[in-house]
Amino acid sequence: MKRLNLGCGGDYRKDWINVDCRNNIIVDKKVDLEKYPYPFKNNEFDETLISHVLEHLSEPIKTLKEIARISKNNAKIVVNVPHATSYANIASIQHKANFTEHSFTKEHLIEYDLEELELTKMEFVFRNKWKKFIPLKQFLKIFIMGLYDDLRFEFRVKK
Repeated sequence: MKRLNLGCGGDYRKDWINVDCRNNIIVDKKVDLEKYPYPFKNNEFDETLISHVLEHLSEPIKTLKEIARISKNNAKIVVNVPHATSYANIASIQHKANFTEHSFTKEHLIEYDLEELELTKMEFVFRNKWKKFIPLKQFLKIFIMGLYDDLRFEFRVKK
């Protein structure tokens, strides 16, 4: 099984190909994720993780298309991003894109020309565990900034 940790940062994973553009971290391959195409073959990877990177890129849709290109049929893609209303997202001046739980609906994937991706799972990730117990979050989110922390999207590649 061939796995890609795209934009690994300090999260170096054994038995994965760890990719980042920075010089001050350990990587297996140095790649600028803003330059396309990525230096990988078509249908190369069984699994890709892109964690807290997509929001920093100028063209997240183009990035996802590139990940789909280098992924095998039935490959798993995991995308972790901050929720648009999270404090981490609002506080960072480096973020170029915002995401909510509705960012990758089937209709959006068609609109983005990402029909090779099938959303198999979406979950909220709470850095502050007590937030899990707040009732009626789906309604309160429009009144309370920072209610959600992160989002985790899992996709299956269908070629």
